[in-house]
Amino acid sequence: MQSGTEAAAVARMMSGPVRAGEVDLSIGEPDQPLPGVLVETAVRSLRAGQTGYTPKLGLPALRTLVAADLDGHRPPADDVIITIGGTGAVAVALTAAGGPIVIPDPAWPNYRVLAGQLGIEVRTYRQGASGDDFFDLDAIAAGLRAGARLVVVNSPSNPTGAVASAAALRALLALVRAHGADVLSDEAYESVVFAGGRAPTPFAVGGADVTFAARTFSKTYSMTGLRAGALISPPSFRAAVAAIHGTTAGCAPITAQLVAAEALRSLPDRGATLSAIYRARFEMARSILGPWAPADSAAGFYVWLDARPTGRTSAELCAALRDRGVVVSSGLVYTATDGFVRLALTAPDDRLAAALTSVRSVLDDQ
Repeated sequence: MQSGTEAAAVARMMSGPVRAGEVDLSIGEPDQPLPGVLVETAVRSLRAGQTGYTPKLGLPALRTLVAADLDGHRPPADDVIITIGGTGAVAVALTAAGGPIVIPDPAWPNYRVLAGQLGIEVRTYRQGASGDDFFDLDAIAAGLRAGARLVVVNSPSNPTGAVASAAALRALLALVRAHGADVLSDEAYESVVFAGGRAPTPFAVGGADVTFAARTFSKTYSMTGLRAGALISPPSFRAAVAAIHGTTAGCAPITAQLVAAEALRSLPDRGATLSAIYRARFEMARSILGPWAPADSAAGFYVWLDARPTGRTSAELCAALRDRGVVVSSGLVYTATDGFVRLALTAPDDRLAAALTSVRSVLDDQ
């Protein structure tokens, strides 16, 4: 039987498109267009007839580029596979690791939904604020003692925007190693950090032996529909990862892989560009939302709103906002605690400002 969070997440996956005239703040799809150099790469590849299969684990050149893009550690390309988006990378890692998992709360819903479909037990730890208190190590330790084989880390966090410190990651790795488990580091937003630079990762603090790292090209390079991601795995999982990916995906689309390779070669500053855009949008949101704005958001695309003081449920808030032409994501997709909503700051500034003003009005109307 699905939990309430699973059911809310699956219902969201099954929902239809937004209506004409609505402002969609429910999905983390950057509104910046695909950069021109990547458009040209896609067009050239299609005109050249490059529409066939690639090696199952990805184009060798792209696997090498992904390995070189990791901060603090350069794994052999044999530990890298190219997946169908970051979603595919997470799915392969969860399947390969097996066994009970420990995930953050709140969290991106796919961890829980896929685990449920695979019959994998899920435990949770409280998602903390940015810095050294990012992890609830006591809850994680309890999950590991109960038999968990994998601890999921999402830094920067979707939905909260919190970022783990290097010290927090080191402490987690020590705990995981003590229990013979592994880490899945979901790094979809690691290049979109408001303070600049890139978010610390387990690889950067010596965790390569116990870390699956899920990467995506969707967010940083505006490639959501092309579907390219990457999974870097501990060497001991090479065969399992290859078997799962090769039999469920075959290979990632060749056009997406060629575009992804060009992105890594040609756009080294793309993360910095997006960081500046979304930092400014978060400051806009903080100004408009006033006391409703979260204090801790250091990265990514989202505002995680705690609307419990209104006394309304997440469903009631979503309905009230939709009546005003603003579509947001129910907090119940990410946590069992009612009264939250997630806003994606992924609309042009003028439309975003108008939508945020509507959100403030709904929140203030108690």
